[in-house]
Amino acid sequence: MSLTENQTLAIEIAERTASSFSVLGAAFIITTFVSNRRFRKPINRLVFYAAWGNLSANIGTMMSVSGVRQGSDSTLCQFQGFLVQW
Repeated sequence: MSLTENQTLAIEIAERTASSFSVLGAAFIITTFVSNRRFRKPINRLVFYAAWGNLSANIGTMMSVSGVRQGSDSTLCQFQGFLVQW
């Protein structure tokens, strides 16, 4: 049983919304780490680097199925794959 067009659209909207919140959270972590010296401790450095990976992956998921719809040889699809794998 495949998904209907409305179900697929609902999943895309949920995916992009959740990714947007995650991008905001990663941006907050990165900004806090860079702007405030009190947060520059070894354990926070791990969170800082993980936030960059999270940011990259969530930008890839915000593209949702746009890259796949253009085909696996398209530049957008290749870039999306790069972001998610990085």
